[in-house]
Amino acid sequence: MFSNANQIEEKTSILSLLLLIFINYSFFLILKSKIFFFIFGVLILLNFIFCIYRNFENNKIIITIFLILCLISLMSPVSDWDARSIWLFNAKIIFFENSLNNYFSYNPYYSHPDYPIFVPILSSTLATVIGDWNEIFPKFSSLILALPPIIILTQNLKNKFSLYIFLILILFVYEKRIINGEIDALLSLYSILLIKLINDIINKKHTDRVYKVDLILIALNFIILTLLKVEGLAIIFCISFAFAIIYRNSNIKITQNFIVIFFLGFVPLIYWTIYSNNYIEMTSARMMLGTGERLFQNIFDFKFILHLINKIIFNKQMVISLFLFIFIFSKGITFSEKKNSIVLNKILFDKKIIFCFLIILSYSTVLTSIMIMSEGSNYSVPIKYFMADTASDRYFVPIQSMLILCSIYFLEAKKKLKKR
Repeated sequence: MFSNANQIEEKTSILSLLLLIFINYSFFLILKSKIFFFIFGVLILLNFIFCIYRNFENNKIIITIFLILCLISLMSPVSDWDARSIWLFNAKIIFFENSLNNYFSYNPYYSHPDYPIFVPILSSTLATVIGDWNEIFPKFSSLILALPPIIILTQNLKNKFSLYIFLILILFVYEKRIINGEIDALLSLYSILLIKLINDIINKKHTDRVYKVDLILIALNFIILTLLKVEGLAIIFCISFAFAIIYRNSNIKITQNFIVIFFLGFVPLIYWTIYSNNYIEMTSARMMLGTGERLFQNIFDFKFILHLINKIIFNKQMVISLFLFIFIFSKGITFSEKKNSIVLNKILFDKKIIFCFLIILSYSTVLTSIMIMSEGSNYSVPIKYFMADTASDRYFVPIQSMLILCSIYFLEAKKKLKKR
């Protein structure tokens, strides 16, 4: 168990790593030049190593497995389409071009040049440190960004099974997505990290120092989510929607701070959107979704809807997540012989769990709508149900992660109840 002093030190080291990564991104975006890439690259790598060293004693299992993933990442090339042809391809252009103004000159539409370049900039920064481009070391940026949420999410877990379930998430749900240069695992980790940080700051009494650190982490997490991938924007709105419903009567000061974070957190994304739209003819979202006209056309295509549902639910990652979720939550449901009815454990009505579950429902609705509107896009590969077949399991990784987080919340609440 972490002491309060240890938690502050851990979070401060993590905060400094995230700040370095964000400042490096901001400098490149504002100056349009990678003049500081080498300096920030060295500082980021040193801070990354320090975070691992600082957390090893208190989190040996997680850090050991994380180091094994680092070794696997550094010994394997990129093979997946999105990682190779979008994220690392865009990073490669940034590496070879001295100015951001030239970034859009070489990008074909399939590489989605208007996608946020937060991760590509970090990948290019790492390549600058070693002085050459290859398709192995730059994708290590995924693990550098994965370290902060992994550390914070596993702090203070009271139940050893909670740790095992988190390891299942990393090893059997994310699998190679956490090391292959794709963004979906990162999007998922930062999604559940933001949920955890909000729940923690609402439900725990903090000292002023802890409160400020957590608030800055929430603000950075908010910004990073919007800059990782377009879907991060939808996640932010779903989390904000759930917060407005579940925590509408919470501390006024916290609510006010969240409102400020909500509006200021969009500034980096708005800046990039305005800048990138000056160089492209059509945004990636418009290519994929059109004007929404395919929503009603496809929603009545029952063969497609059944096919889509099948692809969303019946894949290994979703089956693992749902199985754990249903199995653990079934422990909170009993049958009362006296009342001759089903009785739900009070833990199931914990606000943290309801908050998480509401986000799952709202984001699942948004994602399903996007998948329905995407079918039949003129810019997609001309194969029937292509998006449903190739992207359903990947798009729903945040949902799978949230189901795992709900399961951990239940185990932690049950452990806390037993101690009483």
